[in-house]
Amino acid sequence: MRGSATLIGVLSGLLACSSTTDDGPVRGGTTSTTSGNASGASTSTGQGSQTVTTTSSASATMIGAGGGTSITGGGGTGGGSGGGGSGSAGSSGAGGSAGPDASTTGGGGGSRDAGLSEASPVDEGGLPPLVPCTDPAVSRLKVWEMQVVGGTMVPATGSPLRKVGDAYELHVVFTLTGGGAYGTANAPLNNQGQYTSGADPAKNAVDISGAKGITLEYATTGNTYLQIRTGTVPHGGDHFRADMPVTGAEVKTITLNFADFRRPGGTTPPGVDILKDAFSLTFVAGATTTLTLRQIRIAGFTPPCN
Repeated sequence: MRGSATLIGVLSGLLACSSTTDDGPVRGGTTSTTSGNASGASTSTGQGSQTVTTTSSASATMIGAGGGTSITGGGGTGGGSGGGGSGSAGSSGAGGSAGPDASTTGGGGGSRDAGLSEASPVDEGGLPPLVPCTDPAVSRLKVWEMQVVGGTMVPATGSPLRKVGDAYELHVVFTLTGGGAYGTANAPLNNQGQYTSGADPAKNAVDISGAKGITLEYATTGNTYLQIRTGTVPHGGDHFRADMPVTGAEVKTITLNFADFRRPGGTTPPGVDILKDAFSLTFVAGATTTLTLRQIRIAGFTPPCN
């Protein structure tokens, strides 16, 4: 989050929602993370049946070097309130084997952003601003377990979060080669990673059933989708998922409605039992892509800082 709290009243009505669906891979492979920088300005645009808010341009650079797997930590920093601004993220990388359900990077510490916001009311979809944690995070999600299978990612090691202005964003470049390749960025909603902290998914699932969907401020240059993984089934490829429309270099804000999530080949949305057992959100790159995440908001749910 970024910007000034004085813009809340002016900007709060700009965000509109939209959703799409898709499916994705399973897991195993390489992982890693680092930090960087990016910025943006805000304007709103409509696209077909979905209205999106363009908040800035994300940079897409670098190609990663292959490699094995590594686990690193992402720290936590919350959100505040405010107008437009710039976000920050990081990149991550390495090649490996397995499927989009095995991730490997988590949370190290960082600098304090107390009292600062992570995004404007427009970026938050009208949700109340989040109070930042003391560690780097995107919307208080500070643990990021990264992985790539059949390709490379940048950064290859370290945190994928980078600071931009007073906030952080995730920034990663996945370069995929060959059939079945994919890259994943997995964020445990309770900030307790299975790989980073040995957490039991069944004991760290959270209830997000009070929300209608997930609001994202992001940019992606290639095929990307979002999975909801549960404490009961934290791995494998049979997760409910929804497509994230390609935005190119533009950072946009959309809401992926739970009603539009589907399992691969499925025809029904996730039930309350799934949403009450949410362990993590996994962003999956199904093709070479540069992914930037600035906001991940779920109405009625606030990730814990500790």
